[in-house]
Amino acid sequence: MFKYLRSVNEEMKKVTWLTADETQRDTSYVVLSALFFSAFLGGIGWVFRGFILWLMSH
Repeated sequence: MFKYLRSVNEEMKKVTWLTADETQRDTSYVVLSALFFSAFLGGIGWVFRGFILWLMSH
């Protein structure tokens, strides 16, 4: 078990961690992408709903 933990510790030292600016930038990309795609898919759903209601009324 201790050998495993030592090897994990050694591997963690080799990891290149993101800077705070990189993390903030990447988080912004994810949030903006999620907002864009949710608005896009919501718009498609709204149009589709309107089309279905129009079909049902005619």
